[in-house]
Amino acid sequence: MSEQISLREELIRLLDGEPFAPFEIVMGSGDRYRVSDPHSVAVGRDIIHVLPRIGGSSVLRFNQINALNIRKRTSRR
Repeated sequence: MSEQISLREELIRLLDGEPFAPFEIVMGSGDRYRVSDPHSVAVGRDIIHVLPRIGGSSVLRFNQINALNIRKRTSRR
């Protein structure tokens, strides 16, 4: 039996990751929100508040999120 993780739990896991790895939140509309600092996101029960570096803010609803894109780190030699 596979374990199901909610989108909210996965988002919190990404924000708490050590070391933090930037990721994108992809909406059903195709809009993308890059999260490059874990302190720029507030997670509520049904919404996420994203504060980008440039200014302004966005309130996103969990039920409108399509994916969390995580960029895998590659080692440099």
